[in-house]
Amino acid sequence: MGKIGKYSSVLPAQAIPARIVIGVTGHRKLNNEPALTNAIRSAIDSIRQMVPPLRNTPLLLCVLSPLAEGADRLVAREVLKIPEAVLEVVLPLEKNDYMADFETEESRKEFATLLSQAKSVRTLSSRGSRTEAYEKAGRDVVDQCDVLITLWDGKASAGKGGTQEIVHYAIDNRCPLIWIHAENPAQIEVKKGRGLDPKPFRDLDEYNSECVNSVKFETRLKQEVTFFMAQAERAKLPSDRLRATVEYILRHYVRGDILALYYQHLYYRAESLVYSLASAAVIIAAFQILFVPDRPVILISEIILMLAVLSIVWVGHRQRWHNKWIDYRFLAERFRSALFMAVANMDVSMLRPPRHLSLAYSPKDWKVIAFISVWSQRPRWQTSGSLVLEEVRHFLCEGWVEDQILYHDSIHKRHHRRHQRMALASYVLFGLTICVALLHVLDIGSHFLETVFAFMAVIFPAVAASITAIRTHRDYLRNSMRSEEMARHLKELKGKMDKAQDLAEFFTLVKETEETMLHENEDWRVVMRFHSIEPA
Repeated sequence: MGKIGKYSSVLPAQAIPARIVIGVTGHRKLNNEPALTNAIRSAIDSIRQMVPPLRNTPLLLCVLSPLAEGADRLVAREVLKIPEAVLEVVLPLEKNDYMADFETEESRKEFATLLSQAKSVRTLSSRGSRTEAYEKAGRDVVDQCDVLITLWDGKASAGKGGTQEIVHYAIDNRCPLIWIHAENPAQIEVKKGRGLDPKPFRDLDEYNSECVNSVKFETRLKQEVTFFMAQAERAKLPSDRLRATVEYILRHYVRGDILALYYQHLYYRAESLVYSLASAAVIIAAFQILFVPDRPVILISEIILMLAVLSIVWVGHRQRWHNKWIDYRFLAERFRSALFMAVANMDVSMLRPPRHLSLAYSPKDWKVIAFISVWSQRPRWQTSGSLVLEEVRHFLCEGWVEDQILYHDSIHKRHHRRHQRMALASYVLFGLTICVALLHVLDIGSHFLETVFAFMAVIFPAVAASITAIRTHRDYLRNSMRSEEMARHLKELKGKMDKAQDLAEFFTLVKETEETMLHENEDWRVVMRFHSIEPA
């Protein structure tokens, strides 16, 4: 467990719950609801037992349902009885059109009551027939859930998109399934399918178990809150109503940022030390061979240095410094962007990388689970009416986009300078190597000078190789060019946002900006994930 700062303490308030999405499908007409309710409770207990033991991570149950009559609502009501559990709804049709399929006014009221408790509501595309819409909703539930509960009598469906089809779709996709027999609730069958992957849960628990310096954390948090509240006041947004949302998201952003910086520094120091020790080992070997050939015992120092290199590499891999750096950085940047989306009362982009960036992460990674868990529990600030374009534009353009432009401009210049300096140093050492090698060949000077020239001809390339390796490993040139391009794209988007005529046009550009930042982050992860520490 990482220790950051001399006085460190775990911050339980920042623990991100492990989110389990329970999907539901089943019949609309059910008999013996009390027995089915007991069976559903038993199924929920079984789902809890699928999760590996977690030290510092609470469990958050989320039920995903279209809220059709019968099974959908019965499971949703039981899950919502659990403290902190949440409901997410996926509608096959537009709300009013969908409600026309409910048989009674009482059913429509029950639907409206449950819908009002939902943390999020998605309406799928209404292309095609009603039957196709219901089938699409059922498949979407299977695709998005971790475990599917079905209340099914085991009989064939009456039509396309029925319970049997959705159950078979879940089995074909190896989705974990708990089948409660609709006519005999005591009969419960568990089909494990691919099961719940324990790795994302353990990775999230490891993140929650990280220690940070509480004083440093509170100082950073105060600075960030002060900055964003000042931005909100300048934009004439209601800072009093925004504060809870801003503080909630910033607490997670600051913690992730502190941890990312800590592991980045560990990784960079270890990387520099590996190449420096490798160069030192070459220098020692050359010194012993050329200056004191009768003292081979000196080479013990070379052996010690090489063993130190292997130890650093081993510890770095075992402690996962590199992976933690890029994972925590990815998560922190998602929290930062989410703050602005929350202030604009917009939903975030689905964390699903495009095919060409599939190496960045998968939708089942712990980072995705952590982000969605935090996002789904965010306090939602209430507007007194419609958002005012100029107010939101000022806050997002100045506090978010302009800040990112300045950041990428700074990164571009800093990385470009480092690339040039290290490249120059390599070329200088390369030139010096040629010079001393020629002097050695020309046999100029005393025997001692010839030995010195030979020594330099050996060590200069070794030092140059280490400098080049560090420069290449850190990808200064590529990251400089990426940041330059990113700054250019953001300037272009900001120009369009400044000219937007209404909120609809502005929010379309905000969405594009958020997706651009997400894809840039994904691309960065693809580049950096293969730069782990290796022996020189």
